[in-house]
Amino acid sequence: MADGAKKKIDLSILSLHTHWITADAVKERIRLDVKGSEGQLSRELEALGQHFSRIQAMVVFYGLLYVVVEGYRELKLKDEAIDALLCKDQYENLLRRFRNAVFHFQKYPFDKRLVEFLIAENSEHWVRELHGAFSRFFIATLPIKDSLDRMNRQGGIEKAMRELSQ
Repeated sequence: MADGAKKKIDLSILSLHTHWITADAVKERIRLDVKGSEGQLSRELEALGQHFSRIQAMVVFYGLLYVVVEGYRELKLKDEAIDALLCKDQYENLLRRFRNAVFHFQKYPFDKRLVEFLIAENSEHWVRELHGAFSRFFIATLPIKDSLDRMNRQGGIEKAMRELSQ
């Protein structure tokens, strides 16, 4: 493709990227403190609240990451790193079950599907690797940097989005 030529973007991959961005935003939230009622709680209770808030953000992140896996599978996409991770042990199935427990009402707060994934050896490392593999996949597949540069030059996301879909 000649310099300056625009590559048409597959909107289904762009949609999948949007789901990944949502999961990534929740992941980034894990590191932030939630603003509480300053001075109304003891330091211990405030710390406990922060801890449980981070855990719940992690639970949501894991569930949302499976939505990305589901879309990846549905679109029949291929990426060596992602495929290798999805074939590793039973993590994908355990994450699917985890997602179901998170996003469907459960009468018992410690559903076994949550626990099964969390206690699976190295599941947190697998999630981190999978998240990174998807990040690299989207950077390689979508003209993210070019689009951001164009938006800055041309002054608007709506205009850039119209151009991407043409």
